[in-house]
Amino acid sequence: MGRRKVRLELITNDSVRKTTFRKRKGGLLKKASELKTLCGVDACALIYTASDVEPHVWPSPDEARQVLERFQNLPSKKQGKHMLNHEDYRPKDVSMLELKLENGVKRNRDLEIELLLMDHLSGKNVVESMKDDEMRMLYESVDDKIKSLTLQMDNLKASAKVEEDAHSVVPAS
Repeated sequence: MGRRKVRLELITNDSVRKTTFRKRKGGLLKKASELKTLCGVDACALIYTASDVEPHVWPSPDEARQVLERFQNLPSKKQGKHMLNHEDYRPKDVSMLELKLENGVKRNRDLEIELLLMDHLSGKNVVESMKDDEMRMLYESVDDKIKSLTLQMDNLKASAKVEEDAHSVVPAS
């Protein structure tokens, strides 16, 4: 059974928020530990809360200090190379989803046109029941297919001509 989607907003109930924090902090630190062990990378985590005077430092303050010093010694350009904040990530995420949607809409349209063509070729009279925009899409699709086939035929003719010319070259004597 899957989990329901969690709304990302502040939990107003204090006891539920503290319980959620405790569980999620444990999960985050477990993932950091797994990442460090499985991938052999240096990792650390600093977690500040309003209720604690000192932050929670993982794996230890000394190891975290070493990782942070190593990071701070990098040139500033390399420090920010792979960093994303929420504002930077969202537009990239949205544009990727928009592109997926656009590709899905195009694929759906192509499949609908292909279905109309198949129905027409199988003898069904689909032309009379088509709307103007469907007719235009069908016409554009057939026109695109004709252009594509013409281009393929031209390419085949050109490659056959080149091959023919290569075989008809007479060696110099």
